[in-house]
Amino acid sequence: MIRLRESIIWAVILVMALLPIGRTDGCGVYYFHDEYRMVFFNPKLVTDSILSPFNLFFDPPFAYPIQNPEKKDYQRNCQEWVNYLGPEVTISDVHKVLYQSNSDQVLSAIQEKRLNDFLPGNTFVKKLLDPTQQDALNYLELAIHAEFAHFADADPWGLDENLFDFKQKIHALIKLAKARLKVVKDSFLIQRYAFQLVVQCRYAGLNQECLQYCNQYFPLDHPGSVLMPWAQFHKAAVLTAENKLPESNYVLSRVFDLCESKKHRVHLLVDPKALEQALALTKNQREKAAILTLLCYKNAGRSLKYLEQIARLDPGSRYLPQLILREINKIEDWLLTTKFTFFAQRDDFSWNGVEGVDYMPVEDRGLWMKEIPYLKKNLKKDQIYLRQTRDWLESLVQKYRFTTREFGNLAIAHLYYLDHQPVQAKLFLQKIPDQKNTVLQLQKNLIQLLILPDLMDIRSAQAKAEIVQYFATIRDQSNLLDSMLRIYPKLMLYFSRLYHQKGDVVSAGLLHRRAMIVPTNGGRDWSSDYYAAISYFDRFASLKDMDDVIALAQKKVRSSFEKLLTDTLCTLEKIEPEPWDDDPHGPINTLPTIEQLYDLKGTIAFRQNRLKVALEAFEQLPDTYWRDTYEFGSFLTHDPFVDAQSFPWEGKRLELGSKKAMVKKMLQLEELAAKTGPQQAEAAYLLANAYFNSSYWGRWWMMDSYGKSAVSYGWGFQDRKSHNPETERVPRVYYKLSRAVAYYQKALQTTPNIELAARATYMLGYCEKFSKIVDGEFDKEYFDKGKVTYISPIFSTFRTKYGQTLAYQECLKNCPELADYFKSR
Repeated sequence: MIRLRESIIWAVILVMALLPIGRTDGCGVYYFHDEYRMVFFNPKLVTDSILSPFNLFFDPPFAYPIQNPEKKDYQRNCQEWVNYLGPEVTISDVHKVLYQSNSDQVLSAIQEKRLNDFLPGNTFVKKLLDPTQQDALNYLELAIHAEFAHFADADPWGLDENLFDFKQKIHALIKLAKARLKVVKDSFLIQRYAFQLVVQCRYAGLNQECLQYCNQYFPLDHPGSVLMPWAQFHKAAVLTAENKLPESNYVLSRVFDLCESKKHRVHLLVDPKALEQALALTKNQREKAAILTLLCYKNAGRSLKYLEQIARLDPGSRYLPQLILREINKIEDWLLTTKFTFFAQRDDFSWNGVEGVDYMPVEDRGLWMKEIPYLKKNLKKDQIYLRQTRDWLESLVQKYRFTTREFGNLAIAHLYYLDHQPVQAKLFLQKIPDQKNTVLQLQKNLIQLLILPDLMDIRSAQAKAEIVQYFATIRDQSNLLDSMLRIYPKLMLYFSRLYHQKGDVVSAGLLHRRAMIVPTNGGRDWSSDYYAAISYFDRFASLKDMDDVIALAQKKVRSSFEKLLTDTLCTLEKIEPEPWDDDPHGPINTLPTIEQLYDLKGTIAFRQNRLKVALEAFEQLPDTYWRDTYEFGSFLTHDPFVDAQSFPWEGKRLELGSKKAMVKKMLQLEELAAKTGPQQAEAAYLLANAYFNSSYWGRWWMMDSYGKSAVSYGWGFQDRKSHNPETERVPRVYYKLSRAVAYYQKALQTTPNIELAARATYMLGYCEKFSKIVDGEFDKEYFDKGKVTYISPIFSTFRTKYGQTLAYQECLKNCPELADYFKSR
């Protein structure tokens, strides 16, 4: 019967499914839970779809089985009706009445004696209307009434509880069921009325009667009807209410093993501590194995001790292959995820201010830069555990009645891959015959791809050809991969890291772009898809790398591996489109445009202070590029050679800001600043202004960075800045203004006129202040405690030596905090 409660639940689920799931925040697209884990042993190797919710990364609020787990139990119930009524009744007709028809309409049809008109030709209805089956029809009517007593008669508005007396209706049903139970003769209806009494007594709070009817009519040692585990589930609820947790968990473990529809609920309800205590209540090996199975499912840590016992107690266990698969997923997650994603868990705060753990980890700068000792220590422990698990599994496949030997050989091969023993992995793969279009064959191909880097140099032509072939095979059979884990795009990230380790930044960067589905830096970078296309090269590419990727972009005929790197993203790799995307289903190019590459090359050269190389790159672009592309036009707006004296840079606005024009002028100023003469001091000063304005603190910061600061909390600068490359230059030049300071000092050393000297001194004072802020010497608490705004000692020299200059008066006019400070002194 389709219960009203179920109808409501499915309606809510449907509405939720139609609502967009929030996967964005201020920094871009995020991916929840298990999508970021490096897991390549495919959960779909276990073909039992009922067990899919219990894969390693099962998360009850978000993961539900693809197929309805109740379907099999419903079929069992329908079959029991067919067995009772006779072979002329079909299972499909029983199912249509009990689970596909509207319960309210069925009940009305029974009461109004028009059931045959409601479902004409239905063999189940025809049989029920036979006068000899009046008792069966009466039971069906009571069962539907019971459903409504629980759900339909609840007043949704809570206006008059007297009109909707839940317990009054339940007690009436209990009374009627007891009366019927005394008079019906056949065992089928006796058991069904007893089931109604178990359920209704539980909901009515008649705990002892619930237990009595369950023990009498549905003993655990007589599985038989599907009603037995259903009834025992209610018994477990009563035992839990009475705080008899070991007994309750024992019953729940039996329910889990004996039916499908309650598995998900049992998984949520059982308690590991109570399960351990329930082991003493088991009566045979299978019961003990069922409890150990649940202990495995509830354990995110090492479970080998449970697996060994289950294999001894019940080597043919239905659950054992999945438990093995889960354990391998754990091991590869521990060994690979942090190593290949550079993610570390982020502590966050909930809305009530309580510290918690965010669903998504964040990229850890330390993991990029060096090995972290505790990770290295954990890695050694995990490698030892891997070998222990593999040794046990090899013994299991050889000695025990393990029914899925090919799966076992695959599992062993995968563990050898994780232990960097490719030859041993190949030996076990050879034990698996080639089979087309199967999950086993796909996993075999996947392992062959994963061991390839341990067998040959992935930079070789042969390796690249094989990589292309394996990727094509995996992509073509992607329907056999677990969609939640996004295995295909994570392979791109995996090989991106391997090529990076080999020094091939071009291959690493383009594979990383293809792997954008895996959340690095929050998926897409916060700024735009423009930056997402070049972000990897921005962080890691040398000028030679940029020449190589430019050459690849201009190449007319590309190898198969180069095509893999540069082709548009396939459906498997795309992030779910946002509703505001102009072309949500259009192609996404992995290769940046030639213009993006030249701009990035020039930017990298500018960071290195190789201005001639920067100009050569920028000259490949029209001046309008920085007006019409990305966000350049929003920031390259004012004369970059004007200093901070007109704080906050309300200087001359440019009609067209051009990186090319700026670098060209800087080269001219470099020549003048290097020659002794009347223009030397001014040239050095203007160069210093250009470097100041190209820093984090300046108007033209986009000369150096594509995003001013993606992550910057509070007043400090200790946090990762995702738009900056991994280099020590960043804090020294971009934040602490070392180049600007050097040229301001050079301007002072060339005996400039007093006005220019005053301006240079003023700017040195501000550079010193910003440098101290970057070093963390001042924070918000410094000012909240009432301390005065920090004033550099350099400003004392500024007042003493240049207090009579026009520059001094202009600077104080535009810097009230400095003027107030001087007044107080």
